[in-house]
Amino acid sequence: MPFDVPRIAVFGSSPISVPVFDALRTRFHVVVAVVSEGPRIRRGRVLPNPVQEWAQLHSIPVLNGAEVSEEVLTTRLVNDAIDILFLLSYGRLLSQLLLDAPRIASINLHPSPLPRYRGAAPIQRQIMDGCTQSAVSIIRMNGLLDRGELLAQEPFAIAGSDYRADVEASIVRVGTPLALHVFDQLLQSSTTPLQQTGAASYAPKLEPDDDLIDWAHSVAQTYNLVRALSPEPGACAYQGMARVKILRAAPLSVEVGLPADTPSGMVTQFLRRRAAVRCSDGWLELLELQFPGGTPMSATDLLNGRRIVPGTILRRDPST
Repeated sequence: MPFDVPRIAVFGSSPISVPVFDALRTRFHVVVAVVSEGPRIRRGRVLPNPVQEWAQLHSIPVLNGAEVSEEVLTTRLVNDAIDILFLLSYGRLLSQLLLDAPRIASINLHPSPLPRYRGAAPIQRQIMDGCTQSAVSIIRMNGLLDRGELLAQEPFAIAGSDYRADVEASIVRVGTPLALHVFDQLLQSSTTPLQQTGAASYAPKLEPDDDLIDWAHSVAQTYNLVRALSPEPGACAYQGMARVKILRAAPLSVEVGLPADTPSGMVTQFLRRRAAVRCSDGWLELLELQFPGGTPMSATDLLNGRRIVPGTILRRDPST
């Protein structure tokens, strides 16, 4: 690669980072990739970090920010003459010392209309809240959580039927050309940074119990939780002592004619081989579920196999 091609460091750890990083790789020299965690173990199998796997595929050196000190990372960026540090879904706050190491800028692509949904889980929290509009924001990082100056912001819609994967696809679709545009502006010294304005909100990281469904909530709240958390960690409920993931669902219209006086959380079978659960204000149809140790299956197959038991109550707490 020619010497005058801008030198980039990418920081990220999730699958959503990979297509954006790869678009940068085709235009610039990605010198180093920094991940915030190593491979995970699930059911006895090693799951490589997606950014690490991508970087190794393209012979890009990888550093683990959870194992390497920020002083070492800062020295590495200075020694590698990094022009721009680009961060997307990294999950760790960087010090000002590290952010000052690149010669031009350190920037972050954040998947929300900043200053709304600052924090660790903006995608999930927006879907959980039923948002129909979002945005990709690119900021110059300043060491404070998602509070840097805006370099660009591009809105996009969230459909009522969009699951997290659909929203992530929209972020990549909108964010990739936006990131390339910001890079060109930075390299030409033609950016016009703007202060974030408007009401700010926070998107805290997901806690262990955030995936448990409370059937006393509305159909919309429950459906939004399913959409936000599928496929991992998955919105969950207990059938007996079995913790069941609900991966796909759909609100039912009142025309279906299921009784309104059913207790919240009760499973019913309707139209021969379809299943639904009562929420506070209506019914949520179950489409795809996963029992512990099993693979995702349709509700119809689970009814046929008697894994879903009509008349039982799905619970948030198996001890109640």
